[in-house]
Amino acid sequence: MGSNEYFLAFSFYGGASWNLIFIVIAACSLIGFTIFIERLIHLHRSEIDTNKFIINLRKPIQDGNIVEAINYCEATGGTISNIVKAGLLKHNRDKEQIESAMEVSGLIEIAHLEKNAKILSIIAHIAPLIGLLGTVLGFIQAFAEMRMSGLVDISATRIGEAMEYALVTTAAGLVVAIPCVLAYNYIVSRVEGFVLEIQTTSSEIVNLLMDQKEDSRRHIGF
Repeated sequence: MGSNEYFLAFSFYGGASWNLIFIVIAACSLIGFTIFIERLIHLHRSEIDTNKFIINLRKPIQDGNIVEAINYCEATGGTISNIVKAGLLKHNRDKEQIESAMEVSGLIEIAHLEKNAKILSIIAHIAPLIGLLGTVLGFIQAFAEMRMSGLVDISATRIGEAMEYALVTTAAGLVVAIPCVLAYNYIVSRVEGFVLEIQTTSSEIVNLLMDQKEDSRRHIGF
């Protein structure tokens, strides 16, 4: 078998596994892109102007009009609104129970924000490994063909071409993994920003509710 026949055999036997590897990597790329876009849309819809939100809630809470405050939360929608609503529904309880209700709601809302984000991290980790697997399989097939044929006159150019083709799968895996790493970390940073806003807003609402209760007691005592 000459070098041309060897290269054709290498391409034939390696082609099936390489095609499968490329299909898997392409699927990972499509899944990662879809999840990233879906998360961006969800995060955007969950955002609100927290300063305006608190300002609009301050008066009804101070006036003791909790129903109006709850209705405003429902009309506003979004992650923080849902958490505040959970606290407002417990407005007649003590501070610890209000905080507990908001904390439980916060855990649920954060889980919704992080939904499927871990898949991006998984893809970022496995895509290079899948690409490396394709390269290793390509080399195994190449050396197996060399051993079975007893070929010793392969040109360096042909070997280089074969190895270059096998390494393409590793490059493809990295091309998918790098954007997934960036996308995952971006989503995580956005969620961390939400967590900070949740903590700040929740504390503000609890203080407003406690102040309103104190004012009510003073009026009753008076």
